[in-house]
Amino acid sequence: MEIISESKDLELSEQLPQIIKRIFSVCKADPSFPLKDQMNRIEGEISVVRAKLIKQEALLRKSRKAKNDLSERVKGLIDKNSDLKEQLLEELGSGG
Repeated sequence: MEIISESKDLELSEQLPQIIKRIFSVCKADPSFPLKDQMNRIEGEISVVRAKLIKQEALLRKSRKAKNDLSERVKGLIDKNSDLKEQLLEELGSGG
């Protein structure tokens, strides 16, 4: 019987965050861990930053949508302006 290590499939960049996460979860579970309060405070700060990031991403999506909508409106107005110019030139040419 051959034992296959699944960790070979993971890249090193994927393994490191998992290892760190496991270490911190063990430390958080230990009531005598001296830096537990600091870890909780930092996790709170991370949560605040993540919430701000989510809000900023939502604003970015809205601004991109507004930009695209305005670009479409400008394009439509440019096309309409060109059509009106053509129509005006035709009317001036036929009326003279």
